[in-house]
Amino acid sequence: MGRAVPGRGQYARQALLAGAVFLALVALFGRIMGYDLRRDEFMFVPPAVLLDDYRLYQDLFYNHVPYSAWLFRAAHLLLPGLGLLAVARLTIFLAWILLLGGSAWLGWRLTRSALVAVFGPVSLMTADVLLGQAGMAATNNLLPLPFAMLGLGLLAISLVERDYAFARLFVAGLLLSVAAGMKASAIAFVPAVALGCFLLPRDLPFARRARDIALPVALGGVVGAAPLLWLAATQPDLFFAHIASYHGGPHVAYWRDNASSEPGIALGQGAKLQLAWVVWMAGAPLLALFVTALGGLFARGVDAGGAVLIVMAAMLSAALFAFLPTPGFPQYYIGPLICLPLLLALFWRGSGNARALLDPAMMVAVGLMLVIAAPRLALGLNELRHPDKLTVVRVQTGGNALRAALAQQGLLAAGQVATLSPLYPLAAGLPIYPEFAPGPFAMRVAPYTDAELRALYAMAGPDELPALFEAQPPAAIITGFDPGLDAALEAYAQSRGYQAQAFPAITDRYGEARLWLRPAAIPETDQTGGNP
Repeated sequence: MGRAVPGRGQYARQALLAGAVFLALVALFGRIMGYDLRRDEFMFVPPAVLLDDYRLYQDLFYNHVPYSAWLFRAAHLLLPGLGLLAVARLTIFLAWILLLGGSAWLGWRLTRSALVAVFGPVSLMTADVLLGQAGMAATNNLLPLPFAMLGLGLLAISLVERDYAFARLFVAGLLLSVAAGMKASAIAFVPAVALGCFLLPRDLPFARRARDIALPVALGGVVGAAPLLWLAATQPDLFFAHIASYHGGPHVAYWRDNASSEPGIALGQGAKLQLAWVVWMAGAPLLALFVTALGGLFARGVDAGGAVLIVMAAMLSAALFAFLPTPGFPQYYIGPLICLPLLLALFWRGSGNARALLDPAMMVAVGLMLVIAAPRLALGLNELRHPDKLTVVRVQTGGNALRAALAQQGLLAAGQVATLSPLYPLAAGLPIYPEFAPGPFAMRVAPYTDAELRALYAMAGPDELPALFEAQPPAAIITGFDPGLDAALEAYAQSRGYQAQAFPAITDRYGEARLWLRPAAIPETDQTGGNP
């Protein structure tokens, strides 16, 4: 018998599915580009341009592992004509494409079921927490997810198919290390994988498990983590001061005194559990958890070579690690979500005749997920109706207006711009003080940082501004977005006769800019070696 020729109905269904996928991606793109600016982006985006002239950690305060900064830098170099924030947000969108495409491919590769392949990306794209700051803003929150998921998935494929191809397992270890280089918390997936590679599959001799599974994964992991290992070996004081000491010291102290300023944070373990519950036990994540648990009940004798145990252990490890940082934020609890589609695919393989019950449950869950997320995705489509109002455009427009204002006063080459909202001058190609590159994140913890640790940070506290500006008076100062910290900048500006004016061209969710222009009485300074 010849192969069956697809009928018009099948072509129509495929076209409908392709159209729905395209529409969903367009909506996601619109939501990312129009999502309100977040302060966290003041930390993550500036290195994309500042790494021309400054070094991470030595010259720039950066309290995270470096891969996300390098990724944004690479994207900026590849697309120099696109706005600074637009490039960073586009990078996040491409990470979404990798996450959704990788989830779909893994579901199909493990099951050859179109429904399973659809379930994974839908469960992720409709998760409420990922449609908020965690997945929309240009930070490192989403970036580790596609790499961790693909690393776990490639390992699962090898174990399920009993095909321990060196290259696949090497890439699995490499991707897991890259995930940890994007965000330190992604190291939570590593212990389960490292231990599992030595213990599973149980029917293989230990020597073969070590040689054929653990060794290639470990080699890939070492290659992926090589830059981190180099930083830790060559500049341990700087590296660990930013990555570990900051989060265990000044960061916690600041939030204990200022918790009321940020709704939605959790300081104690009870509050963290409540926050995690909101992330995991509502909407799409809850539906995904229900269907995955149902698949686990239906599965009989899953021949997965230990893949189920490793993925479950990785999910549990990621969940437990999420409770370690203080305070807790919603984005800290997104790691376990990538394990649910993988587990479902593995359970589906062993569900046999029970698929007749599992498949309808998946279809209902997918439908409900889309209904839950429809309003937010629709907002993304609506954002694209007014391109000039997109956040990435407004930030660039505000930066251009700032540049024009300085040019009009003859201050364009007169010095740096001092502000805790560095994206605006950087978007216009104006130089800033490296001490303000992370926005408010360094300055606000200055009073909570002891002298020994402070010597390792490129920061300036409120009391250090006159000394900082003495050698290089700012051409302009921008305030209006953080009343507490802006007070020191405004006090300096007033004491030196800077002229203040409202500047509504720069407006975001945190306020409206107030522009202070340097008076002619203060001489210009030589600005050599500054950033563009």
